[in-house]
Amino acid sequence: MPSSKAVGAAPLITGILLAFESAGAIVQSGASVWPVTGFVGGCAAIAIGLGTLLEWETLEREPTGSNRSLAVLGLAAVAFFVGAGIAVA
Repeated sequence: MPSSKAVGAAPLITGILLAFESAGAIVQSGASVWPVTGFVGGCAAIAIGLGTLLEWETLEREPTGSNRSLAVLGLAAVAFFVGAGIAVA
């Protein structure tokens, strides 16, 4: 079983990078839909990473047989591919 530090580090680092890059785009070109969305998503990833690292009780894991975890994984995959598509285009 992976440690909570390893699991929480990925969204924390990704969120920091995304939030800073989006904030830079907002400062340079003004507020538009994609930089603001990226900034909000980066802040959400930072909160999830911190919550996992600090072991907040609201972020406890569900049993592995749960359908909810499969839905969250699917949603994360869709968000990743949409973000990658936008970044490439």
